[in-house]
Amino acid sequence: MFLVTSLLAVATLLPSPPSRVDTALGTKPADVCGGTSATVAADLRAALQAHGGAVRWDLARGAVRVWVQRRPDFATDVSITAAEWRRAVSAAADAWRDVVPGLSFAGASDSARADVVVTWERDLSSAPAVGELSFRTAGRTTLVPRDDGRAVAAHVRLAVFATGGARYGIGDVRAVARHEFGHVLGLADHAAPSSVMAPLVRADRLTEDDRATLRALYALPIGARCTAP
Repeated sequence: MFLVTSLLAVATLLPSPPSRVDTALGTKPADVCGGTSATVAADLRAALQAHGGAVRWDLARGAVRVWVQRRPDFATDVSITAAEWRRAVSAAADAWRDVVPGLSFAGASDSARADVVVTWERDLSSAPAVGELSFRTAGRTTLVPRDDGRAVAAHVRLAVFATGGARYGIGDVRAVARHEFGHVLGLADHAAPSSVMAPLVRADRLTEDDRATLRALYALPIGARCTAP
């Protein structure tokens, strides 16, 4: 069983040059904003409000490239190899693979060439930096889009130790990273306790509503705004 961990993501919106128009699978915004269940509509609304519109990756450009930092010396756990930690993070990302057709992740050997950079912190109990929404969390995500809403970079920070000094196990890290990769993909926190995107992470797998919300977000044109019922 993993530690029950309070999580909250951060989205930093930075201006950049405009890019080409996205067709978003040919789906009309009204079809997505008005044709979902109440739960999915509320979670979609939360994502749109968090970013001021539909912020997401352009899947036509290929796999999202992920670089995972080697665990630092202070995080050394002789019972778990560096490769096992890296696989735990990769498995967390892969939980979202193909939820939307074409969504995939690929490992990057160089952080400078990665879309998503994952790093380790001793803990995340310090006061939040400018733009950060919470502290005392096990994970934080900064998502960076162009001014049109197209995601171009993300930084995931994972804590090694919880508040109080307990070390997060590999199951904890996998659960936290799964939640954080939801934020990488543009989702906000979800209200349902059973969701992997719940502020208190208890789930060990995506729910159908998690999948439906991501599909609804990626059916919207990048940067689209709508009022979910």
